[in-house]
Formats: sequence, structure tokens, C-alpha cells
Amino acid sequence: MTGIVLTDVTRIHRGGTTAVANLSLDIPAGAFCVLLGPSGSGKSTLLRLIAGAEPLTAGVIEIGDAVRQSWRIGRDDVADLIDPQRLRPRRTLYDNMAHGLADHGLGRKEVQERVLRAADALALGPVLARRPGLVSAGERSRAALARAFARQPRALLFDEPLANLEARERLALRRQIRQLHKTSGATTVYATHDAADALALADLLVVMESGAVVEAGPPAELYDRPQRRRTAELLGAPPMNILPVRANQTGLSLEDGTHLGGASVMTTAVYAFLGVRPEKLFAPDDLTQPLGAKLPLTVEEMEFAGADVYVHGRVGGIPVTARLQSRPYIGPDGKLVLGASREHLHMFDAETGKRL
Repeated sequence: MTGIVLTDVTRIHRGGTTAVANLSLDIPAGAFCVLLGPSGSGKSTLLRLIAGAEPLTAGVIEIGDAVRQSWRIGRDDVADLIDPQRLRPRRTLYDNMAHGLADHGLGRKEVQERVLRAADALALGPVLARRPGLVSAGERSRAALARAFARQPRALLFDEPLANLEARERLALRRQIRQLHKTSGATTVYATHDAADALALADLLVVMESGAVVEAGPPAELYDRPQRRRTAELLGAPPMNILPVRANQTGLSLEDGTHLGGASVMTTAVYAFLGVRPEKLFAPDDLTQPLGAKLPLTVEEMEFAGADVYVHGRVGGIPVTARLQSRPYIGPDGKLVLGASREHLHMFDAETGKRL
């Protein structure tokens, strides 16, 4: 298996816009790395740089023994950027999947075996003779996957492959991508803005913003104990609630004086950001028990979501969402006091955004 090492990678577009800035990242061989970030964070540009589809301004990209510094069009046997839009519309799915394999020295029989094996793995057998325009969006996405699977590159690259799929097809293809990764053993880099996809797929999760890495690590660690406030805000659906607080001997409070409780001051800083995930909030029957914080919520909306109920509102003017397992009782005044255990609270520096 082949790892990917990025050293001081920079991409500056014409006009001076910096898409990726001095980014260094070590992706272990065989890992499933997910790049998570909003639009404009540089994740798609980084994929194209790894694929060799876009030139580097500075830095070095190593994919095993293949080193890229001075650039030309990339070799798809090294890194294949999987994109359903790259399927040739006038060719059948079979021809699309077989295209280029003979250039790698494969005979007709081996080409056929690879294509049929890939098609079987992704349930494409019945539609192999059809052109891309005559199959569903999900089948086009699976055909692009099968095309890469047949080529057996050292690195598989995905750019928002599930973005335009309906929910059932999305979940099915997500499982197939994970299975493809396990079967091929190829180092995989997957770009998405969807936190649910990122958490479900990643071995290594890289949170990006403004062309740089905010934080990287195992997804469970980044979710449970983010080291940066921006990571907490980007990771989760809904994301972590973040409230600007001041600390004193009576506990934590908002700028407008709304008291959040707290048995003791959680930080030596006077000003900080308090974070708590929606699913860690609860509406206890007895708020006299020791709590890390109490959030007096003015309820604006309740959203039924099957097994859960999302309660949206404001605490002292700050938007807060709670994910509860049952529909809570809301008083006539529209108030709901939510509780959070101390171990589920996060504190971030007001200036640097680093974890306190």
C-alpha cells in the first residue's frame, strides 16, 4: 500500500487568490482520509493537486515513490479523481470502465475480467450496455467508482460524490465506497462538506478552512474532544452549540447577565466560549442535582425527527439547539430549562479558539 505525504503545498490562482496555503499532511498507507470543510475551504483544490489535474504553486506531493513538484497532467494509475461527470456520454458504461486499461499493458481478457468484477461488486451488471444519460444519478456514481476500481490506482480521490443523491441511494453508495476502500487497499482521500458522511467514513478526519488544516485526527477524538472551536462548529449535524461566556466565582454567565450555573469556574479566563453538543443537553425533572450548566431556553420551534425531537430556541439571545429523545413539556411562557453534565462541556479561548 502507498501513503500520501503533502509538504508545504500551496496553490495560488491567477489574480492572486490563495486556495491552499503551506499545507502539510501525512496520510498513512491504506487510510481513509476525509477532508471536511465549507465551500471555499480548499478541499476540492487539494484533491485536484493530488490527482495532478491542477498545478502546484509550491510544495511537494509524494504518493509512494511518485513525487510531484513540477507539474503536468497526472497519471491515473497513481491517483484517480472519481467524478461521474468524467464519464463519456457517447460510450456505454462498460466502455467507460474499460477505457484506458489497455494502455496499462492489460490484455483484452484481463480488461474484461477487471470490468466485470468491478461491475459485479457495485451491482452494475444489468446496465453495462447503457450510456450514462440513460441511467440514474446513483448508477452513474457507481459506474465512476467501478471505473476507478478496475484501474486499481494507488490512491482513490472523491470530491462530494454523494451530493446530488437521494437519501436511500446516498446511504447505499456510502457503504459501497467504504467496501471499495477495504477491497482495493488504496489510500483514499474524500472531500465533503457533510459532517455525517465524514464521521461515517473517515479513519483520518481533516477539518479545513481557508486553504489550511484546522485540526486533524481520528473522527471520534475530534468529535468528543475538539481542540479548536472551529472544529466543534463544523463537525456535527446539528453542530455544537457555542455560547460566549464570562466566568466568575458564581459560575458562568452570558454578556446580558443570563446565569448558566456551574458548580465552579471551569476556566481561569474571564471571557471564553462554552460549547455543548445538542445531544448532550437534557430536560431533567429535577434541576437541583449538580450540573455543569443550566441553559434557560426560550423555545422558538420543535422539530419531530422520528426517534428524536429537535428543540430550537435562544439562551440570552444566542441560538441553541437541543436533540432530545422525547417531546419535552414547555411552560406557558415558552421557557425550557436544559441541563448539561460537566463532562460534556467544552471551553475555548475567546481569542485563539483553542481548547482550554
